[in-house]
Amino acid sequence: MEIDPETVVTRDADVAYIMECIEDGECCSIVGLSNTGKSTLLRSIPWPAVKGKYLGDLADDYIFVYIDFNLMLGLTEQGFYELILRSTLAELKKLEIEQGLLDRVAASYRHLVEPANPFLVPLSFNEGLTAISEGLKQRVVFLFDEFDEPFAGLDERIFLNLRALKDKYGPRLSYVVATDQPLREPQRGAKVAEFRELFALNTLFLSTLGRDDAEQAVAQFAREEEVELSADDVVFVIDQAGGHPGLLEAACRVLAEVSSDYPDSYRDQSYKLVRERLDSDVSIRAECAKLWNGLTAEEQEALTAFVSRSGEPLDPELERSLRQKAIIEEKEGPLSVFSQLFEGFARRQRLVRRHEPQGVRVDVDSGHVWVDGELASDLTDLEYRLLLLLYGHLDKICDKYQIVESVWGQDYIDEVDDARIGKLVNRLRQKIEPDPSEPRYLTTVRGRGYRLVSP
Repeated sequence: MEIDPETVVTRDADVAYIMECIEDGECCSIVGLSNTGKSTLLRSIPWPAVKGKYLGDLADDYIFVYIDFNLMLGLTEQGFYELILRSTLAELKKLEIEQGLLDRVAASYRHLVEPANPFLVPLSFNEGLTAISEGLKQRVVFLFDEFDEPFAGLDERIFLNLRALKDKYGPRLSYVVATDQPLREPQRGAKVAEFRELFALNTLFLSTLGRDDAEQAVAQFAREEEVELSADDVVFVIDQAGGHPGLLEAACRVLAEVSSDYPDSYRDQSYKLVRERLDSDVSIRAECAKLWNGLTAEEQEALTAFVSRSGEPLDPELERSLRQKAIIEEKEGPLSVFSQLFEGFARRQRLVRRHEPQGVRVDVDSGHVWVDGELASDLTDLEYRLLLLLYGHLDKICDKYQIVESVWGQDYIDEVDDARIGKLVNRLRQKIEPDPSEPRYLTTVRGRGYRLVSP
């Protein structure tokens, strides 16, 4: 799909850093947690407007080949090489490339796909890259997206081969790789270490979007979805989601849904209704879980202690790594978590991770529910939605309207009666209460609603 560069978040400083590495004939590593915008950044680099802005008169001296490793046919040497050559051929066919060179690359691709023996797989790949590197006037830059899985799972000889090709052709061949974790973390041997050396001095840790870019991302969402967002709406969304692109989009979508349902009152009490919907939204929980799973166990432990406001200072090394991963920041005021939504998620994880066995705990990542230290029976979808709503409002009353909206949806407000809610509550109690006839955790507040009580 062709995207208008004028509508896309710029990340000027990040693009400038990458282009400077490319001009110097170097390789570059981009590191960022899930949905921080790595793919959008890589895809934007080949656009003529972007190349012209950062490379000027040298823009035509480069050919960029974007490769999404999620499209590998298999996690094998052949699958890795096949995707690179296939993507390169597709890019060359868009350009005015000499037919003889195209034929040589196409022949290498055929030999790679249908080799007479396994030894011809890397040989065919090397012949294809040799033809490209020696036959083109332009420099070739490979943009390797979603690189974590192949880097962790493929034979180290592949990466030694990539290093050898880079050494052979120097500035005529460069790699830009995008990963969730730094390439230095998997300690896989000397051959992989030689490949990692290509990026040792040129690693870009992708931060969350700055205020201007975040506002641009929200404006882009509003244009695409044809919704009107006020200046107050934009401030609210950015305060909740920070500059994380995935959370920004999810929060915008929730705000648009609530504003459509309640056009005259959704801003009442400082967006109270929107906040409640955000707490139980599946997309937002999924985005937060991806970020959480991208942290090491030590980083998770440090972060839960940090959000508890216990006054304990962060270990300097863990603080550095959490800053690099853009989880904590110091843009305005004291050090804080980048997003109110993710801070709330981390605080709830602290409850899950406590060693005390008493009470109801929800592991949002796995979907498991623990009661007094024991794994509860599997919940149905409606039961789990209800529990997540109550768990997100621990020790607070949830009324009928909140429950119907979160469990069944806004369209069912007039169709779900108190008796139906009561039956669902009773079914949930059967699975989370030691004695459902005398509920200890899921309590009824007569005339007002239900509450999940913390231990």
